[in-house]
Amino acid sequence: MKALLFILFLPAFGYAVRPHEYHLAFLELEYNSKATRFEATLKVTAHDLAYITSKKHQKDYSIDQILKDSLLRREIEIILLSGFTLWNGTQEVYFTLEAFETNHQGELLVFLSSEPTPTVESLSLSFPLLTTYFPDQQNKVTYLSKGKQCAVTFLLNDLRKEIPKLL
Repeated sequence: MKALLFILFLPAFGYAVRPHEYHLAFLELEYNSKATRFEATLKVTAHDLAYITSKKHQKDYSIDQILKDSLLRREIEIILLSGFTLWNGTQEVYFTLEAFETNHQGELLVFLSSEPTPTVESLSLSFPLLTTYFPDQQNKVTYLSKGKQCAVTFLLNDLRKEIPKLL
């Protein structure tokens, strides 16, 4: 009987120990015309960031421990803010991290806002977040404008893509 239970639970145990197969991040981006700035929500798997931090410091950290430690939190902020770049025409748009939130799905939600941007021209984006750590990382941006949306997907070798104009 013990052998049967071991055999039944072995696959589940093996799954729990293995790292997940897919590494994903999502960026939802919208221009707020009243505030004349871009606002964004970045969603990334929390344990991917904990894994990177743990490897760097050779100590196991949870995302909660990282967010409570000002130095570790700053490291994560740098990774996240350098993980994407938005251009409005030829001008780079700079973002500020407003807040963090974790959810029950194991994701870290990062709320961002840009510097004031009075007009929106042609938009392009680079989104290499975590690809240096996970070559199979897939990143997706959804741009919202005037009740419409478009999605653009980024893989390891995608350097910069245009965001289609939404009429």
